[in-house]
Amino acid sequence: MIRRLILFPCLLGLAFVLSQEFFYEPFVVPRLSGWKEAPILLWVAAFAPEAIVCVAAALMAQSRKEWLLFCVAGALVVTTLQWLAASLSEPGHLKAIEGGPVHFVLQFLILSALLFGAVATIRAARFAVLRLHAS
Repeated sequence: MIRRLILFPCLLGLAFVLSQEFFYEPFVVPRLSGWKEAPILLWVAAFAPEAIVCVAAALMAQSRKEWLLFCVAGALVVTTLQWLAASLSEPGHLKAIEGGPVHFVLQFLILSALLFGAVATIRAARFAVLRLHAS
C-alpha cells in the first residue's frame, strides 16, 4: 500500500510533466487562438497519460483511504511541479505563482476535487461491472 501511495502520485507528476513538455506545448498551445482551433483528439491525447495513471490508481486501490490519499497526494505533486516550472521558466516573470499561497491552495483544492471526481467515477464503474458479473 505504501509503495502505491508514493508511486502513483509520482507517476501522475511524471505524466503531467512529460505530456506538457512533449505534447501540450508543441501541439496544442500553437492552436489555442480559440477553442475550436484545437480538435478534441488533441485534447484527449494531451491528457491521456494523466488519465491512464488515474485509471490505474483507481483500479488498483484497495480501500477508500488509499484512493483518497492518491487524490490529495497527486494534486499536491502536480501543483508543486507546476509552480516549480513556472518559477524556473523565466526570471522576473511570476506567471502562475503571482497569486501567492492563496492561488496555490485554490489550485490544489480544485485539482484534488477533479481527481476525486475522476477516481470516484472509475471506482463506481468498476463496482457496477463487478456487481453485474456477480449476479
